[in-house]
Amino acid sequence: MLTPHRAAIGRRVTVVVLIITVLLAAVSIVVFLGQANPFMPMAITTRGLNSDGSVIASSTASSGAVSTTSASSLPSSSTLASSSTLNDTWVPGEPIPVAMVETDNFSAAGDAFVLNPSTDTIYILETSSLMVVNASSHSVIADVPFPADNTGGSVNAGLTIDASTHVVYASVQGEVMEVNGSTNTLAGEIHLGLGTLAIDSSTDELWGTMPGSQGIGTQNGSLVGIDVRTGSVLANISVGFAPYDIVVNPNTDTVYADGCSSFFVCGSEAAIVNGTTGTLVTTVDLGSADYPTMTLNPTTGIVYVSGGQELAALNGTTGRVIFNVNPQTCGPFTGMVVDTSSNLVLTAASGSDYLLAYDGATGKLVNMYSFPSNPGPVAFDSDNNNLFVSTPAGYLIAMHMFAATGNVDTALISSSGACPLP
Repeated sequence: MLTPHRAAIGRRVTVVVLIITVLLAAVSIVVFLGQANPFMPMAITTRGLNSDGSVIASSTASSGAVSTTSASSLPSSSTLASSSTLNDTWVPGEPIPVAMVETDNFSAAGDAFVLNPSTDTIYILETSSLMVVNASSHSVIADVPFPADNTGGSVNAGLTIDASTHVVYASVQGEVMEVNGSTNTLAGEIHLGLGTLAIDSSTDELWGTMPGSQGIGTQNGSLVGIDVRTGSVLANISVGFAPYDIVVNPNTDTVYADGCSSFFVCGSEAAIVNGTTGTLVTTVDLGSADYPTMTLNPTTGIVYVSGGQELAALNGTTGRVIFNVNPQTCGPFTGMVVDTSSNLVLTAASGSDYLLAYDGATGKLVNMYSFPSNPGPVAFDSDNNNLFVSTPAGYLIAMHMFAATGNVDTALISSSGACPLP
């Protein structure tokens, strides 16, 4: 039986327990607020690096936003100036600002670029010369003059490098110049007017495009193979369209080209050529109204061709279309490269301020990076996992890949309806 005295004691105990419970709850709330809120994106500290490996900037933002600041200039007349790209804020899940992942950013305007990872050298085709730049220090090593202007600016500018001999080949009006990459001097010339170029280092055969007639109506052109040791023409293969891009797989001695079959509306096509026999294997009608862009994954042997609202993957042996998907944006695309380590196809649509990453196996858009202006990927350095990207302002940006997937917002790049005619 509960007596009044015991009841009073019970009431006092209940009050004490209640007070203790309230105090414990308050402490729990304070501890919870002092930690990262599991229902909000965490703030992340980001860093940039100078070419010497020192930190450019480091800053932390709260409430799920990440602020970044990039590099300042390098004061030297013989060194290409670095410049800040942007101060930006990143919310996880949104496209990643390039300032978060860039490792270098320097002035390097040109019509075409090639990279030699083994010597850490970038070659930049200017109007009538070849600029040689150390990729780490930005130092201009040499500027090799040419006797004529290059072939057609950034559209048909021919530039390639034989990584085994370090010889650079550049198309100028009426001939192809050979530059010794060890001494950065002219080593010779091939008296044949070609457009874009690709080298098969396993056979010492240089391949180039010859667009043919540029009149109104059906277009036709050829791919030309040249023995660089003798300068003799080994193959001249008509492909039935005006070739634009050209790539070579040295593992299989296979040559690929894309281009347009019509003058007014492109009607894109791709061709596969057996580089050993110098014969046309097949052509693939892709039908895009925009000028195509092409790249190759030499590891998988898959060829990628972009058009307007189109990204296609082709079997590199047969030309069979593996997939042809909507890239979630309108073209044309301003260059395309493959990160072979992650099998990502990296490209950018004209007029878009985003670098786009597609899964090489499915064509799905899996990542986006934001830029201050329309980027154009130019080369991927697989040795150092660096992507080099050019901008309309005349800068070349080196960036590490930040993440493989998860930062896509197609509303930022998709058209409101059908893509307009070019």
